[in-house]
Amino acid sequence: MAYDPQIGQWFAAVDVDRSGRITAPELQAALMSSNGRKFNETACRLMIGLFDSGSGSIDIHGFGQLYNYVNQWLTAFRAYDKNQSGYIDNFEFMQALQTMGYRFSQQFIDSLSAKFGERNSGLPVDGFITACILIQKFTDGFRKRDLQQQGIITIPYEEFLSMVLTAWT
Repeated sequence: MAYDPQIGQWFAAVDVDRSGRITAPELQAALMSSNGRKFNETACRLMIGLFDSGSGSIDIHGFGQLYNYVNQWLTAFRAYDKNQSGYIDNFEFMQALQTMGYRFSQQFIDSLSAKFGERNSGLPVDGFITACILIQKFTDGFRKRDLQQQGIITIPYEEFLSMVLTAWT
C-alpha cells in the first residue's frame, strides 16, 4: 500500500529504534501538547491502541491513519480554542463534542474537563484527544450492545468492566 512520502519521513523520525513500528513512548517523545509539555502517556497509548493489533505498536500504515485522526482532532481543537491559548474551556469543549454529534450534560462535561484538563487552565490538546478517544471507544462498545438504539443497555457487571478495559487499551 502506498503512503505519502511525508508520512514516511515523519514515521522514520519517530521510529527511534528503527524497528519499523512505533510505540507509545516513541510517539510521546515526538508530540508536544498545547501546554508546552510532551503529550501525556495515556493519550499516546490510546492513540497507538486505535491502530495496533494488540502489539502495543503501529507500523507505517497505522501511523498514516493515526496522523489523519490527529489532524482531525487538532483542527477541531483549534476551531474551538478561540483565544489560541492552547486550552479550551468547558463551554468550548461542549461545543466541540456537540459538533461531533455528542450531547452531554454540563455536569458530565465538567467531569471530563476535571479528569483530562488542568486546573485553572482548561483542557489541553492531549487531554482533548484522550477524552475524544475514550468517548469514541465507549460509544462504540455501547452501540454494539444497544441493539434497539434506545440509549439504554443492560449488561452484566463483568461485561461492563470488559468494555471499559477494552476502551483503555
